[in-house]
Amino acid sequence: MQSLIKKGRRIMETDGLKVFSERLVKYGIVKLKRAFQKTDEHNIQKWKNLKDKYKGKRVFVVGAGPSINKTPLYLLKDEYTMCFNRINLLYERLNWLPDFYLVTDDLKLKEIYKEIADEILPVVEYAFFPDLHPSNVDFKSYLPESEKIHWLYMDKPEYSLNLPQCGINKTVVNGGLQILAYLGFEEIYMLGVDMTFAKRSVEKISERDWVGKKDDDPNHFDPRYDGKGMAYRNPTVEDMIDNFKAGREFFDKEGKKIYNASFGGVMEEYPRVNMYDVLGFSEEQQFKLFVDMVLPGSNFTTFDEAFGNYERLDSAEGFTTETGDFICPADAAPGMINKAVFTHIPFGPYQSKYVFKKR
Repeated sequence: MQSLIKKGRRIMETDGLKVFSERLVKYGIVKLKRAFQKTDEHNIQKWKNLKDKYKGKRVFVVGAGPSINKTPLYLLKDEYTMCFNRINLLYERLNWLPDFYLVTDDLKLKEIYKEIADEILPVVEYAFFPDLHPSNVDFKSYLPESEKIHWLYMDKPEYSLNLPQCGINKTVVNGGLQILAYLGFEEIYMLGVDMTFAKRSVEKISERDWVGKKDDDPNHFDPRYDGKGMAYRNPTVEDMIDNFKAGREFFDKEGKKIYNASFGGVMEEYPRVNMYDVLGFSEEQQFKLFVDMVLPGSNFTTFDEAFGNYERLDSAEGFTTETGDFICPADAAPGMINKAVFTHIPFGPYQSKYVFKKR
């Protein structure tokens, strides 16, 4: 009850009385529906089957922050991964596909449910969604029937290891942490959970809901993520940080080991670790994973041998849509990706370099 009161007070402060009143009415409808809803025994049994299934293993939570473009994701080829929302935009830049997938935002679901059905559900091992969102959006009406889907009951803003009871807690990542802890993972490493949000040109539907005016999203790994015509929620960083703090206290008490391995960002509520140290790959192993991803089936042994004929660009200013395959410094890659991803596929970083292949 205290968490609900605190959440209501914060909504009043950030979104105003009108939004608060609308959400209160919708939440009341959800509680009424729950009172008359029959227990989904099949869903409950599926959750029981997942309990501690991955006990003793490690997993990487791949967020969508801009630091993902500084992250050597190709090193996760043989690791368990959980991803969210529009991870499908990243597929072409990876040598792996996610094992676990989660969406908790009702507005995001309405924007990408076709992508989920066509591009995400076919490739993941397990997918997780609230059955009935606290905003009274029925996720089941948007998604196809699938044994991969495990429904969450996310009415209460609390942390839980008694799944399918699970709190959204302001960000999809927090839902993911609860799921992975329930699955029994020994170590959980977060990547791309940055909590940095730059201003951009948007159309405001309300104080809470915005729409991108063009493909220039600076707050995710791809400028199209919340791009032109995409509706999304106004990020409230203070609320998210508070919820990460509460999560750290909860998981510490439960003995769960969770770390932030992101290459940047301002989320310091979980202890920082270095991804390279965690994985422990040699330079030779890193190169093989990288070159096999960019040039499958090749037998190159050095970077120059593999990419010596690629054009060199030092900054995005030298790029045009007519540019062929090219290489740029890793520190120039974020700006280059925002400009070039429409015509080129970016790969990296490897040894402070990024490779871009013409589509």
